[in-house]
Amino acid sequence: MKKNVTVGSACEQFRVPSEKLVELPAGLDLTDASLVEPASVAWHGVRVSGTSRDTTVAVVGGGSIGQLAPRQRRRKVRPTSSSKPGTRASIEIPERLGVGEPDDRYDVVIEAAGSPSAIQRSVELVKPGGTVVVLGVVRDALDVPFPSLLTKEVRLIASMGYCGHPGEREMKHAAGMLAARLEIGASLITHRFPLEDAAEAFRVAADRGSGAIKVTVDIV
Repeated sequence: MKKNVTVGSACEQFRVPSEKLVELPAGLDLTDASLVEPASVAWHGVRVSGTSRDTTVAVVGGGSIGQLAPRQRRRKVRPTSSSKPGTRASIEIPERLGVGEPDDRYDVVIEAAGSPSAIQRSVELVKPGGTVVVLGVVRDALDVPFPSLLTKEVRLIASMGYCGHPGEREMKHAAGMLAARLEIGASLITHRFPLEDAAEAFRVAADRGSGAIKVTVDIV
């Protein structure tokens, strides 16, 4: 059954092309499946950065994408301090997922906050000749500290969401990673609401003081 949907309306069913669907692997609960999308964004950014097993990586940004980036591959990964400083979640979640604070310069820095200060921090943390990957969505002109970018000969890569690569879709890889590491969903989904409380869920998600990392609405 197909219904026409306009902004502000609701529907019970809608059609999706089968090739756009990703089958959830065994073990990944439907209530955690919303993490597949941000995990795919993080996976794509790590992949286009050209990391290898010995690459050192820092992540700037404490949201769900920033927290997921270190989990994409087992490498020497260190996220920076959260973009939501001072909240209980920003302190506990990195520790729970086995990551720490930056204490050096890194081969690759992944920017996952989408702010001028995060880009500045990324250029500070990258080694000479290193790579900065911008995952965050920057709405205006990119404010890059060009003198540092120039003297370090930094490679700057803009990473656009997610896609596929030979042999596998990135969303499929992300879903498999989440199914294998159930503690990720338990750590990153800090607030869950029933469908009737959706308005409150959006309020909490927008409130930087709430300590929210990922907020979900249960529709099952």
